This record gives sequence, structure tokens and C-alpha cells, in this order.
Amino acid sequence: MTPRTALSPTPLATLTLVMAAVAQAIIAGLTFGLAGNVSPWRDPVSDYAWHRGGRLLFTVAILLLLACAAALAVAAQLAALPRGPLVSTLFLLWAAGLLVVLFFRSSLSAADPTVSGEIHRAGGAVLFASLPLAAWTLSTRLRAEPRWHPAAPALRRGAIAGIVTAAAFGTAQLISWLPAGLLERAALLAEFLIVATMAIALRRAARGPQHPSVATPEAVR
Repeated sequence: MTPRTALSPTPLATLTLVMAAVAQAIIAGLTFGLAGNVSPWRDPVSDYAWHRGGRLLFTVAILLLLACAAALAVAAQLAALPRGPLVSTLFLLWAAGLLVVLFFRSSLSAADPTVSGEIHRAGGAVLFASLPLAAWTLSTRLRAEPRWHPAAPALRRGAIAGIVTAAAFGTAQLISWLPAGLLERAALLAEFLIVATMAIALRRAARGPQHPSVATPEAVR
């Protein structure tokens, strides 16, 4: 076969970092800007959509995360990231959870649940659980790969943070005195850190000496 130059995942990984940072900045801005209407201690992030200006910004933040998912998927393919079917499935579930949260509006009040609101909650549970589990599974896989081994510890730490905060947020749904809003925002921050860690790992792998510039016979087989 005729060798062809491989595309670099670096631009997409860099774009992922920028989009994740902007999404996080939007959530932080809503947290402070609408603190008088939505309690960062008690109320869920999706409540911003019920206030003037909040719906648009909340939608933009979710769309940016969906764009991050797409950019990461393509960058991982270009960098030949060894992920396996379980990681891919969990990553797809994370993207699906984001779509559900985007298209199904939350209930206006927890005391008056709606069908859309319950679907929204289910989508949130999926997205908070699936990305940390994907990161944990991927970190285990990367530890056995010399090229990717340096990225494994940071990804494992992000996965642990995501699992702990997601579990705490889930527990807050059952124990009323726990600060559900604060725990959800912590879980979101952990997800942003996982996305950023994955993007940085892809950038470093692309710059590494072992990143192939042409398709090798092993890659073809």
C-alpha cells in the first residue's frame, strides 16, 4: 500500500480544551449571575433554563460539551487511542445523556415532577455515571501501553473524582439535607477535568516521538 500522511489530533484536542473551558465558564457565570434565583447550594444546574437568559446559556454549555465529545472521538481515532468497546460504549452513553438533558426540560419544581423532568433526570444520571466509568476503564487500558502510560494516572484521578462526586450527588437525591446543587456542580467540574485530561493526553501523544507520521504495516493489518 502507498503510505499516506496521518492527520494530527492536536488541533481537535486543542479545540476540545477551549470548548470545555468556555462551557465551564458559562456554568460558573450562571452560578454567580443567577445566585439570587437559583441556589448553588440546593438547586440543580438545569434550573438556570427557567430564568431569563439562562436557557440560552445553558443550551450553549451543553452544545459545547457535545462538540467536545465529537472532537474527542475524532482526535482519539486519529491518535489511535487504544480504547476498546466498553470505553466506546460508555463514551456514547455520556453523549446520549447530554442529548437527553438538552432536549428534555427539567421539572420546574421537585414537588411537581413532569414526564420531561423525569427523563431529564435519567439523562443526567447517565451522563454523570458514564464518563467517569469510561475514564476509569480507559486509564486501566492505558497503563499497559508504553506510549499512553504517562496519561493513565491523571485520567485515573479524574475518574475517581467523577465517581465520588457523582455518587455523592446521587445520594443527595435520597437525603434531603445534603447540598444537592453544590454536589452536582462538583460532579460537573470533575467531568470537565476528565475531558481536559483526555484532550491533553491526545495532544502529548501527538507530539511524542512514537506518534507515527505514516501508516505502518502493523496499522494496516
